[in-house]
Amino acid sequence: MTSFSIIPLAFILGFALVRAVTCTVAATMRWVSEGRRDWLFGLLIVAAWAGVVLFLLLQYSGRAHIPVDIVIGWPLFAGAAIMGVGAVVNKGCFVGTVGYIGAGKFSYLLTFVGLALAMLVLRVDFFQLAEPIIFKPRVAVEDSLYKQFMVVAFLILASLSLYFIIIKRDMTMLALLAIGVTAALIYGTRPEWSYAAVLNSLLSGQGLSVGMAVELAVAALFGGAIFSSWLKNKFRPQLGTMKMAFANLIGGFLMGIGAATVPGGNDVLLMWTIPGLTFYGIVAYLMMIVTIAVVVKAMPLMTRIMSRFQNQSATAE
Repeated sequence: MTSFSIIPLAFILGFALVRAVTCTVAATMRWVSEGRRDWLFGLLIVAAWAGVVLFLLLQYSGRAHIPVDIVIGWPLFAGAAIMGVGAVVNKGCFVGTVGYIGAGKFSYLLTFVGLALAMLVLRVDFFQLAEPIIFKPRVAVEDSLYKQFMVVAFLILASLSLYFIIIKRDMTMLALLAIGVTAALIYGTRPEWSYAAVLNSLLSGQGLSVGMAVELAVAALFGGAIFSSWLKNKFRPQLGTMKMAFANLIGGFLMGIGAATVPGGNDVLLMWTIPGLTFYGIVAYLMMIVTIAVVVKAMPLMTRIMSRFQNQSATAE
């Protein structure tokens, strides 16, 4: 695959993201509030198809870019938790943010402004990580029982999704399949293609990629999302409230801070790191989901406490 082939793939990825719920925050809130795990299952389907494609690319081409595992320590757990809090504040993870922008909610552009601010803050020596990220030697699939189990699990989930697509005519499953396949092909070709990588490159003064392939792919991602929403008559351009804009900015900032210890952030975890059979990817993603669930559960309690405190203050006055 050439570098420019990621551009149409990114457009398809953006298009498919609008056709299925792949936002970790929305999926976790649905599970916590309604007891329904169907959207979380959809995230497994995305990871499964991405994993199958990455595995096939590695086995039969030998040219696929595969993520390297890292040593698990407290910074990973802290970073994943911070990403979870940031995602709740933002009311959407980075994947969900693409879908919201595609629907015309342009205050979510501030999520990436917050991400850029986090990158700038982390460049200051005072805010450097106390413990550097330690990478582990890569272990082949045939030499790791864990990786063999993951490959089998991915194959089972992918086969199950084919059943829903072919027998049940489930178009949402088809969109999830498209997300997983296109994401794996893109990351397997150019792992540095993402908007976070583009921001980091610009902020560090490295400039644009050769032929602007990466930048065009990022534009195609959002273009595909907008086009998909427009076809569904769901594209409603709006700037949103100041409160929402502030939440997007802070949410993006927190997710950017968390991503400093969880390489790539939550979108890369789902579409490349976990499919690439890393153990830290699963640990970090589960930590993020648990954090989101705890925060969502605690929010009504905090609201009641604040309301009671305000009532007591008003009575005292």
